[in-house]
Amino acid sequence: MGEASIAIGATARAGIDGVGRLTPRTWAALAAACLIGLAGRYLGGAFVLLSDFVAAALAYGALYRAAFDGPSGLVGLRCGREEALIAGVQLLLGLVFLVVIVVLLVLVGGVALGVARAAAPGFDATSAQAWREALSGPLAAFVTALAPLASLAVLAWLAARLALAPAASIAAGRLQVLSAFDLTRGRAGLLVVLGLVFYLPSILIAASGQAAFDGAGAWLVQAAALGLYYFCVAPAWTAACVHVYRHAPSLAVAQPSEA
Repeated sequence: MGEASIAIGATARAGIDGVGRLTPRTWAALAAACLIGLAGRYLGGAFVLLSDFVAAALAYGALYRAAFDGPSGLVGLRCGREEALIAGVQLLLGLVFLVVIVVLLVLVGGVALGVARAAAPGFDATSAQAWREALSGPLAAFVTALAPLASLAVLAWLAARLALAPAASIAAGRLQVLSAFDLTRGRAGLLVVLGLVFYLPSILIAASGQAAFDGAGAWLVQAAALGLYYFCVAPAWTAACVHVYRHAPSLAVAQPSEA
């Protein structure tokens, strides 16, 4: 079980195979997740986040339970330990990312302020016009654009390093979030690439539908994007993460530890 076992080709194949293996065993939970997601989008506002939280707990709880050969319930539809663990993982990951995003915002703001003061002596930070003039030069614009891009790279790397938290939590039967960090050592690039390959189509469909359609057209595109996500992307990502988790050299050490 060396590096060849978790090469991008083998992991991608495991993810693709997972669609055919996991979706038939969990389609009721996946359909419920789609309906909950659509309901949240219909209600709008904070209901979108709440519905996505509940839908992800149902869908990924069923998918990871099936991936580890647990009891299927009603074709995956069940409110059990796995759904509770996925909900807990989502909350802890949300807290981690919130803290990191706040820190990155402070750093990006500090970089922008430093560049503006260097470019315009006597810079007035309370004036929007002063900000535009100070950051209008090519070097200043490049530096201030680079900081947000670097922040996005940090967030993508962190998401990849914590990507096995759901798999580790389901396998161990208790929350494994920060303790799952070591499982992805040397595999962050692999997971970032696979995440882009698996997630990008549904994101592009949803975004293009919002931009190109109104009313019923946009609603249908959103439904198609949710269907693609829960019936194809989520099973593929789950199977790929389980494949990496099972072949992680540190599995025997990391599995008993707690977040």
